[in-house]
Amino acid sequence: MAKQITIFGATGFVGKKLIRLAIERGYKIKALARSKNKLKEFESKIEIIEGDYFDLNKIDEAIHGSSAILSTIGPPLKAKGIDESKYHDSLNHLINRLEKKGSTKFINISGAAIKFPDEKLSFKRKALRLMLNLMAQQMINVKDGELEILTNSNIDFISIRPPMIKDIQGEYSVNDNSLVSMSVGVDQICNFMLDNIDNDQWRRKAPLIGNI
Repeated sequence: MAKQITIFGATGFVGKKLIRLAIERGYKIKALARSKNKLKEFESKIEIIEGDYFDLNKIDEAIHGSSAILSTIGPPLKAKGIDESKYHDSLNHLINRLEKKGSTKFINISGAAIKFPDEKLSFKRKALRLMLNLMAQQMINVKDGELEILTNSNIDFISIRPPMIKDIQGEYSVNDNSLVSMSVGVDQICNFMLDNIDNDQWRRKAPLIGNI
């Protein structure tokens, strides 16, 4: 019987690629989308839950029966005036449900400039964070908060920290805290997410990934 996974952020650039690769691997997929029409190309191959990530009841519906949750959710890079707490409220709710289930892995996409509260950054990551603080302060706030929430939880998580995600090919490298490069391929990060559903190497860590 195929393993069921849930994908949040399924209608975006990364989310759609993640669906395609997960279908190729034979997963049974539930995807949350504000409009089913945005996933029309997949409607015969996956279960689409129509709703919003900020609707806690829809989160419950979307994760029911899944053994792994993969999320590409995050505010737009240049978002301004968004309610940052809504992202944290939804994640806290999701964590509460996963802690009760006890056996579900959560894998999400963060960013190379995102840091643990006490983490020391390399010069390159400091420079990247400074730049993003100027142009994407709310994204930094949301993702910093998410990483802290995950760290303080008891769930089985991996929070992946990529640089710019592009439609490029090539090999990639992963490590704990060094900026590998300034870009990573969308196929690479999606395959890394799927590879780690049943792999505990990066359990409760936030690896950085990049093209080499």
